[in-house]
Amino acid sequence: MSAANPNARETTPLYGLCTIGLGASIAPMDFAVNVAFPAITAAFALEMQAIRWLVVFYVITYASLLLAFGRLGDIIGHRAVFRAGLIISTLAFAACGLAPTYAWLLAARALQGIATALVLSCAPALVVAACGEARRTWALSRYTVSAAIASIIGPLAGGMAIQHMGWAGVFWFRLPVALLALVLLAQLPALQSAQRTPRQLDIISSSLLAAGLALLLVTPVLWPDANRAVWPLATGIAGTLALLFFARREHAATDPLLPAAALRKVTLANLTSIMVNFVGFAIPLLVPYYLARIGGYDATEMGILLAAASAGVLAGSTFATGIIHAAGQRRATLLAAALVALAQGVIAYWPIAPSAAVLLPGLILHGAGIGLFQVSYADLVVASLHQRDRGVAGSVTVLTRTVGVIIGAAALTGALQALEAHHLTAGLTAHDAFHTAFRFVLMGSGLLLGGFVAISVIRKPH
Repeated sequence: MSAANPNARETTPLYGLCTIGLGASIAPMDFAVNVAFPAITAAFALEMQAIRWLVVFYVITYASLLLAFGRLGDIIGHRAVFRAGLIISTLAFAACGLAPTYAWLLAARALQGIATALVLSCAPALVVAACGEARRTWALSRYTVSAAIASIIGPLAGGMAIQHMGWAGVFWFRLPVALLALVLLAQLPALQSAQRTPRQLDIISSSLLAAGLALLLVTPVLWPDANRAVWPLATGIAGTLALLFFARREHAATDPLLPAAALRKVTLANLTSIMVNFVGFAIPLLVPYYLARIGGYDATEMGILLAAASAGVLAGSTFATGIIHAAGQRRATLLAAALVALAQGVIAYWPIAPSAAVLLPGLILHGAGIGLFQVSYADLVVASLHQRDRGVAGSVTVLTRTVGVIIGAAALTGALQALEAHHLTAGLTAHDAFHTAFRFVLMGSGLLLGGFVAISVIRKPH
């Protein structure tokens, strides 16, 4: 603790949680962009399939950089990396809001991805440092609660911002949030996690890892647009080679970027995280189109309904500490995944003329499963790695989540459009074709996750 502040021990936990939670909230508030999908699609005269690049440019950028920035935080201090992310976020939000073309907007989203990687890679480490190791599970739970609150505020504020400023409002309203977090961070007492450790950042290994992840993550996204398989094949091969060279350097390194022995303990949990987020991304990705095309809701109403899922996340993460202590981390993660799968099935059977009373239960149940999973999974991974690798540990939890999102962005929109086109060819109206395709994608993805959970339950843990 800082000697300049004798009361730092008493003031740091609450102040630290609020400050770090506020700064990290710019990431979950990005759900506001999902509310703007229809407006952005119309503003730039895009096909529905093209909107996935708005997700891909942002998510691939921060997913590929997370681990490198996490290690950087372990070396130079998590606070310094977190601060840099907030500064770049303010520039990125302005660039997105001023975008005159879709290409400009995509480039600005990549800049936002860099900022998000800096913030999210070190936020969990800062939260645990602020509250103390003995309260790790509680700290991660409250961190997830703050993210859930931001997820509720995001769609609501985004919907209202669209009404007053157009689609660009979903970026402008977050700029003052980042600025406020910067001001509060300057007053935060020194945290133990910010102390430097005598380690080096391997630039070559970090670059190989980032390039390999980016190339492999973009491969499934390129596939639906490729008239020939040459581009996804090239990115897949290049990404694989980059990761093979990375693995070779890691094997020879005395202080590897990824502590492989520790990560092997949570292999099943990491795979479950990818599956949960792949399947679960159907809700923020596809439900806005359902609400607009089937329900006829406007942007503000969509924001309110999508906030219900975030309210579920808030509930799930709030009760996560007790559930984890009672059931254990592994059982809690599988229970959470089962809740998500069940909710997908409920949402799949939304009617052709939906009312809010019918929509809310499925959204809340889905959010509760996501909230419980995020806390139990993060606690499992963080507990498995050494304290000096907390930046890497936090980055792993975000990376597996974003891998699932990337796969979902490509596969779910592709499946929906293919099924919709098939039903249109079969003679259904546009309204019925979309509704039937939506139902099939939601039910199919829910069954996929349910089957994975069943296999994981049967499989004996090592």
